[in-house]
This record gives sequence, structure tokens and C-alpha cells, in this order.
Amino acid sequence: MKKALLLISLIGLIACNSPQKKSIFEPLTLDELKVLIKKDSIFEYGYKQILYIRDTVLKTEIDRVKWADLTYGRINKYLKFAADTSYFKPFEEQFKKDWKKKYGHYLTQVDSVSDYWKKFKADNSLNNYVKIELVEIHKKYYEYIGGIENIDLGFRLTPLKGPIEQLRFGYRIEAKIDEKPEISGFPSLLSKLDYSWCRKSDPFSRPTIAYWEVDYKNENILEYRDLQTFNRDYNIIIEVDQIRKDGKNLSNDDLNIPKSVEYYWENDDFVFLKELYIKNIVKEVLGKEYMPEYEYVNQKTDSILKKKDELCFNFLKIPIDELMK
Repeated sequence: MKKALLLISLIGLIACNSPQKKSIFEPLTLDELKVLIKKDSIFEYGYKQILYIRDTVLKTEIDRVKWADLTYGRINKYLKFAADTSYFKPFEEQFKKDWKKKYGHYLTQVDSVSDYWKKFKADNSLNNYVKIELVEIHKKYYEYIGGIENIDLGFRLTPLKGPIEQLRFGYRIEAKIDEKPEISGFPSLLSKLDYSWCRKSDPFSRPTIAYWEVDYKNENILEYRDLQTFNRDYNIIIEVDQIRKDGKNLSNDDLNIPKSVEYYWENDDFVFLKELYIKNIVKEVLGKEYMPEYEYVNQKTDSILKKKDELCFNFLKIPIDELMK
């Protein structure tokens, strides 16, 4: 009987000394860490999270009081639950169905809003007032050393709706191998930073050719090319930015296209950013609230995780909360 009691006491003592039951603020020995990681790969991930939070955020005793009840084992158990894809898959599928029922119809409405403004922009584009064509690449050489002194591009400007008093347009050179359709035929807000801008301040009422010197980045492209080889290898994208006609200044800014719509066009290839601007279009144009699918699913999943162990949930969320400050 005494031996049995001694054995039970010994087992209890070993259990109490288990590294899994240690407070997360109590360091593990290398041997303990080695055994735990070998036994459970999830423990390694959890331990790295604990170390980061403990050593970079919760530096004082006051900071740590709230989390005093957390142990390595408790965190590991929580993370195993969170990583159980077979458990969460049915929930995720249901959450996606719920999202589609609540928010899915807004995607069709956003497409309609985008199509409307694309057509509006095309119908009212300043490109409708003038046709601009690259017709000459003119190179001036140094008289004695023979190198290129400067390169001018000659553009034919053809007014399409009567005389134009002043004009500002930009161009961007793009290798054909890199060509990508502009959103609804107009450059994105970011790509406009790559444009070279040209201004003509004297009026013209018939086709005329005007020249502008190229900048250094375009000079490298044009140095060894004539018009024929340039047109073979490159596209030149042109946007009319401002026009003065009949004593009035006309600008693309006058179209008053909602910023959320322009950003939506610009970020067509970036799913996360596009989702953000869908949300902004729904709010700015449609006057409704919208939540992207991933955000809705994450929010619902978080509610399950929080219910499972709120202390672990809030602890592991500390790095995100710090970034949001």
C-alpha cells in the first residue's frame, strides 16, 4: 500500500514538473525544448510566438500580469485546435454561403458601377479632341565626337473638334513583350508617374508636327532605333491630360470619377487591394456597408477561436494589435 501511494505521488510530481505546465514566462531548458518540438511540430510555432510576444512586447511585470495563467501546454492545445482543418472546413463552407447571401449581390452592382464610369470616361475623354501620333525620331549628334547630343520625338497633332488653343499630353514607352491592356484604355494612377509630359502653348487648327526632347530613361531606349524598329519593339501610350479650347480649360479631373472607382481599376491585378476598393465603392457610391468574403470568414472563425479560449486568442493577437496602434 505504501509503495502504491509513493508511486502515485511520484507520478503527480513528474506531471507537475512537466514543461507543458510551466508558465509562458518561465524559460524552458534546451533539453525540454528539444523533447517538446520533437514530439509536436506545432509546439515550435507556438514557442516562437510566445518568445516574440514575451520578449518584445510584454517586458514588465505589469504587462505580464494579465497573462499569468497561460502555460506552454495551454497555448499548444489552443493552437492544435486552431490548426484542425477538418473541424473548421464545414464552418468555413457555411460562412462563405452566409457571406454570399448577405454581400454577394454587391459584386454585380460594383461591376455595373465600374462599367458606367468606364463608358462615361471614354465618351468624355480629352483624347476625343485631338489625335496624337509619333511620326519621327530625330537625333542630333555632337559635331566632333559623333555621339548623340539629344533626341527629339516628333508628334503629329490633329484636332478632331475644331481649333485647340493649348494642349498638354503625356507619353509612356513600353516594350511589346511587357504590354498590358490599360484599364478601359486609360493609364492607371501609378503608371502616370512613368509618363513624360509635353505642353503646346500655341493654337493649332489643322494637323501639325511638334517636337519634344526625350528624357534620359527614354534616350537609352531610342539611341539605337529608328521609327521602324521602335514601332516593331515598343508601344507608345499617350494620354491627353489638359486642353484649352474656346477660351475654356478642360481637364480629366473635371470628370469627377469617384476615387474608389479609379483605385478599383488601378488595382485590378491585386486581389486584396481590389477587395478594399470594392468595399469603398459600395460605401461611397451605393451608400451601403460591405465586408469582403475573407474578412467575414475570418471574423466568424475568430468568434469560434475566442469562445474556445479567449485568453489564448487575445494573447496570440497581441502582435496584430501592436501593428494597428
